[in-house]
Amino acid sequence: MKSSAFKLFSTGLWLPFALGAIRTDLQRKNVEVAEIDKNAHIDQANHEIVFREGTDFEDVFRCTRSGGKHLTFNADRTFAACCAPGQRLHGSLDTAFDCCADGHHLTGSDRTGYRCCPMGLSYDGTRCSSLCKNGKVMVDGKCVCPPGTTATVNGVCERATGCDSGIITGTCYLFKMENGHTFGYDSGQQYYSAAEHSNQHRFGKFKFCKNERCTAGSTVDPNDAIRIKDIQGTITQSSETQGNRWLNKASDGNHVGRTSRYEDAGLFTITKWSCGKYCLGGYEDGISYACPSETPSITFTTDRQACTPLEVIEVPCDIHSLENNCMWEKVPGACGPGNSNSCRCSKDWGRSTWDT
Repeated sequence: MKSSAFKLFSTGLWLPFALGAIRTDLQRKNVEVAEIDKNAHIDQANHEIVFREGTDFEDVFRCTRSGGKHLTFNADRTFAACCAPGQRLHGSLDTAFDCCADGHHLTGSDRTGYRCCPMGLSYDGTRCSSLCKNGKVMVDGKCVCPPGTTATVNGVCERATGCDSGIITGTCYLFKMENGHTFGYDSGQQYYSAAEHSNQHRFGKFKFCKNERCTAGSTVDPNDAIRIKDIQGTITQSSETQGNRWLNKASDGNHVGRTSRYEDAGLFTITKWSCGKYCLGGYEDGISYACPSETPSITFTTDRQACTPLEVIEVPCDIHSLENNCMWEKVPGACGPGNSNSCRCSKDWGRSTWDT
């Protein structure tokens, strides 16, 4: 949580009341935004937020005066941006934020991007066009069903019934590679590889994400563009301080590492492979091993059909959660701790994504 506070150098006194009230470390999407604490005092007349707590000093958060813009809030006053007079702030963390003129709304999709369009029109990646109906989205000037859905006889976009990938956004997974080792970050080499778990190489706990917030509960299809978040920390820094990093888009033999910037994350895909396994690919490029090695890393390559086989194993995101007790249960009649052959996955957690 990044914020501002005055420091009195003569006394070394900090004014802590502003700390934690404003978050400005959000990634820029169309316009830069700050997340506002619900207890912040908003001075609407002067377009600023004032912090006071029983002292002779106050801390002020506002837009630079020379820019000609005013601090502008979204409808529920949870986010703010510097917008031109007369504009309104629209958007969310799941989409984007932008300053739109009166009579406009923020529209589009992750595929086309998001822009301000007049009410009743939708952004198709190039221009504002007629708003699509029946769940369709505008792509290259045409209303089409989004990826993973098809049009019914009534013209409504619906997800095909039957099989699904078994991969869900927001769920945590381990990757077990072809050499039998888990895929994780090597803090010495500073890239991801498939190696033995050690003091230097910590296995990753990965989430498949369709947006920056990594909204949970959506099925991941083979034609979905996904980014991969590793919530695990490193050996020298905790998951709280160094977790939640994105796998980057290193290519042409450079080893995939990690980044804190959503914009620098690689675009991946995941598809079912031979029985019980998956193959990790790229949305715009392919994925292959970076170089011949007993502990290989991965890299993006120009062959879009290239993918790297692996096993995907669901694991708890928080190892201290009581819900973990329901992850699997003993087969009736089994005694003692046993092994994976004497347990079965709970329906609440879903089936394991690999076969033992």
